[in-house]
Amino acid sequence: MNGPSKSKSIEDLENQLLLKNKDLTEKYLELETLLDLTNTINSLDDLDSLFFNVLTLSSSILNSSKGIVLIKNEVSNIFDPISVFNLNEEKIKKQIFNTRSGFLKILNKEKKSFIVSKEHKFNHELFDSNYSIVCPIINGKKLVGAIIIFDKETRQGVRDFNKNDLKLLDSITIQASFAYQNIRLLESLKKSNELNENVMSSITTGIIGINLFGEIEFVNKEALRLIKKEKEEVVGNHYLIIFEKDEQLHELIQKVELEQERLFETEFTIKPAKKKISVNLSCSPVFDDNKNFSGIVIAVDDLSKINKVKSTFKKYVSKNIVDKLLESEDSLNLGGTESDITILFSDIRGFTSMSEKLSPTQIVKLLNKYFQSMIDVVFKYNGTLDKIVGDELMVLYGVPLKNEMDTENAVNTAVEMFKKLDNFNKEIIKKGFEPFQIGIGINKGKAVSGNIGSEQQMNYTVIGDTINLGARLCSHAKSGQILISNSVKDHISEKHNFKKIPSIAVKGKAKPIEVWLYTHKRKPNS
Repeated sequence: MNGPSKSKSIEDLENQLLLKNKDLTEKYLELETLLDLTNTINSLDDLDSLFFNVLTLSSSILNSSKGIVLIKNEVSNIFDPISVFNLNEEKIKKQIFNTRSGFLKILNKEKKSFIVSKEHKFNHELFDSNYSIVCPIINGKKLVGAIIIFDKETRQGVRDFNKNDLKLLDSITIQASFAYQNIRLLESLKKSNELNENVMSSITTGIIGINLFGEIEFVNKEALRLIKKEKEEVVGNHYLIIFEKDEQLHELIQKVELEQERLFETEFTIKPAKKKISVNLSCSPVFDDNKNFSGIVIAVDDLSKINKVKSTFKKYVSKNIVDKLLESEDSLNLGGTESDITILFSDIRGFTSMSEKLSPTQIVKLLNKYFQSMIDVVFKYNGTLDKIVGDELMVLYGVPLKNEMDTENAVNTAVEMFKKLDNFNKEIIKKGFEPFQIGIGINKGKAVSGNIGSEQQMNYTVIGDTINLGARLCSHAKSGQILISNSVKDHISEKHNFKKIPSIAVKGKAKPIEVWLYTHKRKPNS
């Protein structure tokens, strides 16, 4: 072999080695980047961060100019764009993605990644692209999303993706699918734990959980309040230590351990601290999945608190209604029923600007005196005070107990409220305060009423369009006015001097509402 030929062969060999070395270096960098990506996505604990990192790093590894991640909506069959890179996000959000057609239909059927070709009928116009790879995100053998990247950029311009690109992105997507499953599982567990904690913390019954060894494993806030101890003192300690002086309670727990049946004691006395407490107490066995005895749960209701609630309740609802409710337990069952009700809203006009001139103490004193005079009228006509919100009263008639005079009573309440207001204003004007001015709205119709919450804690309330319209009428009523709907006018006597006025437009109603107006004639100096 002559000199020049040998030199050329060596040169060719060197070039080949350089190219091989370059390829190996690129592969090494890709693998290193892939490893970094895997470590990154496995360290993330929220979906937004996960898919943003997957998308941007995938695009970087494959020299892609743009990309998108679609995730299936939990309540529909639509796939939402959860992460978008270098695409027209506004345009994409107008598009509906589902498995009925296109690339998602193929993914849903095959569950495999693919390089998009012309026969796939991919909507490249939407993404302003001609080349793409589509990879499925799988959870439990179900398609829950897709990663799509577009336009591989090279020195020669934009090119189509190849099989190596497909393998690489497929590997990334598999890792992303595992990370997705882990994050969803963690989110589910977190929500479940938070829900349990919130429920147990909010209920008004004290709950104490005891394991097989007699150690207290769980205690909620109400139980801690009753036994007057901190959580750290209780959890992990034996019940004999925590309830050292309660021999009757010891006997009750031991009896449940032996008989493994629930025991209930009314007006049971416990003495967790210096003061004795009267409670209703239930002691129930707990069993595991194999029906083996695994502990005891004690539930405690503070009777002193219950009696206080009853007496407080009478301050908010007419005494005769309270007495009837306490006679009939069915009236206080958890749940809701639809019925005809009359709703009254009363609101102080200009109170915000007026209160700016007064001290907090003066505001509270004035409001308390005002509410006392108004609530006296409410109870006189057997109204149920649903709530006080700021300077507004919400009063119900027809629930929880019905009366033929409910709507008439509501209007009588409103008229007398203005008379009481005149007397109230006369007193406060003498003391140098500005007079209060109120507007009232009354509506009648169907609404869902009932006790919402749990058996340990519930709120009696009403919901429905009837309530919303009542509130709207109140907001339209000017100072000294009562606005009522047709349904109210049809159920009251002619003695009330209401005049029909032009219909009003209210939020949430397509057509104007017919209304009737009563204007209170104020007394002089009020």
